Amino acid sequence: MGLLLRPGGIHQFQYHRLLPVLIKPKISHFQSHQNPNPLPFTPTRARRASQTVRALAEAAPKKMVKAVRVHELGGPEVLKWEDVELGEPKEGEIRVKNKAVGLNFIDVYFRKGVYKTPTLPYTPGMEAVGVVTAVGPGLTGRQVGDLVGYAGGPMGAYAEEQILPASKVVPIPPSIDPIVAASVILKGMTAQFLLRRCFKVGSILMQLNIYCRKLKFILD
Repeated sequence: MGLLLRPGGIHQFQYHRLLPVLIKPKISHFQSHQNPNPLPFTPTRARRASQTVRALAEAAPKKMVKAVRVHELGGPEVLKWEDVELGEPKEGEIRVKNKAVGLNFIDVYFRKGVYKTPTLPYTPGMEAVGVVTAVGPGLTGRQVGDLVGYAGGPMGAYAEEQILPASKVVPIPPSIDPIVAASVILKGMTAQFLLRRCFKVGSILMQLNIYCRKLKFILD
């Protein structure tokens, strides 16, 4: 996918659709001079045209979105509401417009420096639910308009929109409010991990219930 500058904004297009347009005028020029052998559509010309298209896409202005940025470690005062550039999703990626963002203690640990961040500045947040606004080339299984959620990474949820690996998101049923979904995904995974994988609390509770019933029977 690429970007095309038009009056009124930037529009997406596919490279292979533009290649014949770039080459066709030159072919028509030869035909107007009654050239019996118009210039063929060769791999070399296709490669050069593709390079031209990519150069135009890179020169196009990037989309700007608002995000919370942290330039230095510290308290809440280091959180800054700023404009950041957001590119197009690459292969295996999607762009998501967040509808709700989950707040977690781990965000505070990163902000204070308890856990180390890969870089500074960075955008905090590891949990969000939003609508897919763009998909990377060749991606299947996700489409524009899907309501999806993710938790646990990558970092960057404190933003209006973000780029995410498509493999990291899960579909959110329309019956679940985005605010509810964004508030329980990470916490739900934490509870499931503690109660089912670290120590199966359910079996202990069942045994305790059996003992209590036996004790009640004896006392009665």
